[in-house]
Amino acid sequence: MTATSIMDPEVFLAVDDLELVGRGLAESVWHGRHGAMRSGSGTEFHRHRGYIAGDDLRRVNWALYARHKKLYTKESRLEARRPLYLLIDATGSMATAHGPWTKFHYAARVAAGISWLAECQGDSTALSLLRRGLEGVVERGSGQRHFAGICASLASTKAGGEGDFAKVSDEIPMFCKQPGFVVLVSDFFDRENELLGDLAGLKARGHDVMAMQLLDPAEAELPEKGDYEFVDLESGSRLKTSVESLRAEHKATVANWRAGLKTKAHANGIRWASATTAEGIVPLLRTWLDGHGL
Repeated sequence: MTATSIMDPEVFLAVDDLELVGRGLAESVWHGRHGAMRSGSGTEFHRHRGYIAGDDLRRVNWALYARHKKLYTKESRLEARRPLYLLIDATGSMATAHGPWTKFHYAARVAAGISWLAECQGDSTALSLLRRGLEGVVERGSGQRHFAGICASLASTKAGGEGDFAKVSDEIPMFCKQPGFVVLVSDFFDRENELLGDLAGLKARGHDVMAMQLLDPAEAELPEKGDYEFVDLESGSRLKTSVESLRAEHKATVANWRAGLKTKAHANGIRWASATTAEGIVPLLRTWLDGHGL
């Protein structure tokens, strides 16, 4: 089976082969969104990216603006080569699954798709798992063997254990050394404001920062009725209760929390997405990256 043979995009969540998933996702999400390379006088054109304040207006593609009412800047291959840093939460809470997929399962497929896109563009990629600091680091590299190594690392990882996000905060700047693209996928359950502060710091240092919050459907909205035992997958603590009395308040609290994180992210120039694992991965990625790419 090849990536192009997968007709239903949501099959990407069911397929275990992360290399295949990464290639297929990149094709499904970004096919036709990047200009093919062609030679021109002077600098070789490579791709378009979303306009950033301060870009040379002579490099804006006004023909694209006339068609799409969005500003795009032309980049050369040399200018376009920026490292991609993948930061994926692998703590115990990412093992939550009130459906067929854990949050980490979903996050790994997001990472594989973005990693293959970077590979197709000639960009190097590095991977780190967030747990008790940065773990399972795959140093920056490129090529199909490197992509296979990133997929193998993600496939062999099982989310679990407590996190130490204070240590994560200390180690992220050293991991993301050269300005590039930083992609973080987490449920943002631990030190979320500090984590957003870390990302804002990376943005200030010249990185293009993207963050995706992934929740389980039952975390976003409790079941309508029934008695449930809630388990903290990181600490192991348990709480038994009936959900009827908590459902409305819980839904409002979670909605306000998610909205607050979105506001803080946007205020710091961070591209933000918040979704549950019940949402389609292809439309989610299309919306998150629409008009920007990597």
